Amino acid sequence: MKVKKEKLYLRSLHLERNPSEQKKTELYKKVKNHIEKTGSIINPLLVVKDNDKYKVLYGNNRYLAGIELGYDEFPIEVLKNEENKTILDAAKNYKEIDLDET
Repeated sequence: MKVKKEKLYLRSLHLERNPSEQKKTELYKKVKNHIEKTGSIINPLLVVKDNDKYKVLYGNNRYLAGIELGYDEFPIEVLKNEENKTILDAAKNYKEIDLDET
């Protein structure tokens, strides 16, 4: 499923309003470079429904890079409550993939 950028917002209001620090990170630069190279956002943003909008729980770098690159729509996966808990648990064991290899 894809949604317009106007329907999305980050869980961190500070990050949404002032993303400059995030954009300095190596991970952000790798994600942005990967999106530029492939021409798409491969993994959907993981979101929860909030009235008529969606709160981005996982995918801040993809969201910010997409905005910077002019994306108007983003792929999303809407999480249910139990999925959200499962993903929070999995995030504790998260391992970064090498974006330079793709």
